[in-house]
Amino acid sequence: CQVCGWIPHCRHCDVSLTYHKLTNKLHCHYCGTTYPLVHLCEACGSHQFAQRNFGTEKIEEQLEEIFPDAKVARMDIDSIRGKKAHDNLIQLFEQNRIDILVGTQMVVKGLDFELVNLVGILDADSLLSFADFRVNERAFQLMEQVSGRAGRKDGEGTVLIQVANTRHPVLQFVQQHSYLSFFNEEIPGRQRYFYPPFSRLIMVTFKHKLKETVLQASEKFSAAMLGRFAKYMVGPAEPVVNRVRNQYLMELLFKLPKDTQLISECKKSIFQQIAILHNEKTFRSVVVIPDVDVV
Repeated sequence: CQVCGWIPHCRHCDVSLTYHKLTNKLHCHYCGTTYPLVHLCEACGSHQFAQRNFGTEKIEEQLEEIFPDAKVARMDIDSIRGKKAHDNLIQLFEQNRIDILVGTQMVVKGLDFELVNLVGILDADSLLSFADFRVNERAFQLMEQVSGRAGRKDGEGTVLIQVANTRHPVLQFVQQHSYLSFFNEEIPGRQRYFYPPFSRLIMVTFKHKLKETVLQASEKFSAAMLGRFAKYMVGPAEPVVNRVRNQYLMELLFKLPKDTQLISECKKSIFQQIAILHNEKTFRSVVVIPDVDVV
């Protein structure tokens, strides 16, 4: 909303909605629910709305306007339905029947295009801002992989990266194509905060339709694990997106030394406490999901 800043959110998830031109609807990328376009602000009653950010559809549309003689195609989850459609698009690009290919990260993962001489990465800041200890590693991997798509056979290519924070160290390492420099920069922080490769992670996720119930269940579970594993525990806490498909979420993280016996003991205790928790009527319907070596 241009007046008060209200943004349409999914009724089932704690996330904002995304406009898809193909369907002319608002989509939730977590539960898949679609909604008609909003013309009235639920907060202030205004009719003044503006689109923010951009997606592959918008980029494709603008490229077609800027380069009217070029054949532009899009590769994302909406435009590619099934392996056949995916393979057909790749074949057209390899045959030079497509000049510009716009897409999400699926464009570069596992694909080996020839004769590509320009690659652009839009909004690279978003790659570097996730709340995850692997954010720098994943951003470096993706940008280095994208960089390798340009200039494979006909000499050097060009890689353009759109970013606000031009001094971010990851960008410097990508420019230098220096895996070792990135490693030397990243590894001390991993060691200091006891993240892999210096530890093993176990994430326990709690889900329930009632926020208070999932909070109580996670706290009770956590209290039961404190005696033996207190110094390895982080949380319980709400994740960044704390409601998906009408289920509220809480997470409890274990950062364990690489001790086989200790890890085995922790896993055994987790399953025991899940069973104990589910014996209580109040928490019987709470879904508890342990994830070892969470990615």
